[in-house]
Amino acid sequence: MKILLITPRVPYPPYRGDKLKIFNLIKRLSRRHEIHLLCFAQTRQDLENLQHLRTYCRHIDHVKLPVWLSLLKCFAGLFTQIPLQVQYFKSRRMQNLIDQTCRQHHFDVIHTHLIRMAQYTAEKHRPVKVLDLTDAVSLYLQRFTARAKNPFVKLLLKIELRRMMRYERILEKFNACFVCSEPDREQLRTTAPEAAIKLIPNGVDLDYFSPNGTLSDHDPDKIIFTGNLSYYPNIDGILYFTDEIFPLIKKERPSAKLYIVGQSPPAKVRALASREVIVTGFVEDIKQHYLSSAVAVSPIRFGAGTLNKIIEPLALGVPVVATSVGVEGLEVIQGEDILVADHPQAFAQYVVRVLREPALREKLRQGGMAVIRKQYDWDPIVARLEEIYHDLVKEKTREEKPKALSAVD
Repeated sequence: MKILLITPRVPYPPYRGDKLKIFNLIKRLSRRHEIHLLCFAQTRQDLENLQHLRTYCRHIDHVKLPVWLSLLKCFAGLFTQIPLQVQYFKSRRMQNLIDQTCRQHHFDVIHTHLIRMAQYTAEKHRPVKVLDLTDAVSLYLQRFTARAKNPFVKLLLKIELRRMMRYERILEKFNACFVCSEPDREQLRTTAPEAAIKLIPNGVDLDYFSPNGTLSDHDPDKIIFTGNLSYYPNIDGILYFTDEIFPLIKKERPSAKLYIVGQSPPAKVRALASREVIVTGFVEDIKQHYLSSAVAVSPIRFGAGTLNKIIEPLALGVPVVATSVGVEGLEVIQGEDILVADHPQAFAQYVVRVLREPALREKLRQGGMAVIRKQYDWDPIVARLEEIYHDLVKEKTREEKPKALSAVD
């Protein structure tokens, strides 16, 4: 098949959630299909990163969208009913590029990534068009609004939430929409009741995230938290952990150390750095940090979708302690594959138990690796996506055949 993939960011390097997903889709789809990629580029580094994708894509093109221009668009968007994140990526040049590319090529599928890009393909009638949402933005905004304490921020979030709940009706214009968890699908069934919403789980690259041996050389006191630290739920999560959970762990395990690993840590996260809290910033090889850790933590209190900070360490056999929000959408069993707690005391006790009890750690190691290999390997996930593509193309062909015959008559 010939597939046009449209995404708001250059999906390389694959270090953050949205880039990681699209890179893995492109890499695997390109083995059997012809991939054309259109995206925005904000920096000179983005343009250099595009070159790494030419191995997988037949054709790549981009539109430059500097941050200052996007912010200006958002300011103008304050006086409209369009969500600000949609305004941020609004571009006549991108619409023209997509229209021109569709005229030049006969695509079987247009795969649009994230709701902010739906504005460019929603009104197209051919070919098959799918919208890859990953998660329900309205669900994320609901939870963010509930946790916000600043009155001004809370007001802005409420406005954005109202706009997004109206805007999500755009899903009904696509042949299929994808989310990675059932709570996200249930949310979108309320805002876009006529949309065809399918589950495509988030995955992990098991060629890379494989322990390749035993984990006997890990640091028995090392606790790891990973994630993009410019993402507010991650900031909230690590501050919650250091304020309310880590002190309880230290009482039971004075030698425990916390590693905060991820790009773009803000000042409030960098300020946590001490002899016992190590803030690394971005690291090239996240795998080695996982493998040297005794336990990974995901103290996320709000958000949507499924989290790489959970499925990556599980794939490597590193035990995970998480909140119930963190494991939403994951088919994991409490006490067998993972430990889940929403109260600081219970969360801390689970972490301490993993640090102290080799038998529990080994049980979680085996359970976590097994469930990831069964459910979250990218290869079968992409195979499922291909099946959906083929079914939609066949359905579209059946619908158009009577129209073609009628035109001939």
